Amino acid sequence: MDDHALAAGRTFPWHEVYVADTQAAMDFYTRALGMGTEEMEMGEMGKYKMLTANGKAVAGSMSTTNLPSPDVPPHWAVYMSVDDVDARVTKVKELGGTCVVDPFDVPSVGRMALIADPQGAHLWLYKDSAQG
Repeated sequence: MDDHALAAGRTFPWHEVYVADTQAAMDFYTRALGMGTEEMEMGEMGKYKMLTANGKAVAGSMSTTNLPSPDVPPHWAVYMSVDDVDARVTKVKELGGTCVVDPFDVPSVGRMALIADPQGAHLWLYKDSAQG
């Protein structure tokens, strides 16, 4: 099981909870699951709240009130590591999927894009900035 967890950790390196009140989510998960929290300064975007396990950041939180689409329901999002975000988005489109959020860079974090498969399931594609 440990080998599986390690492989999954590299393939799906990040998760985010999308809710209206990120502080309420942090309070819930720290109390219910014994997780910790930390924040990362994101410049104009403000502070990014993260959940930690054993002192390591494992998930973030995003407020649905700040998104371009006001009807996004509360949910957990999954990020998958890929070799080239832009090339993978092109392939997704060729195969009948869509790009929901075009590729963009987060300084010192990486490049990402939100895609939907042909049935509508969403997945964030991600390449760590340290991967070059």
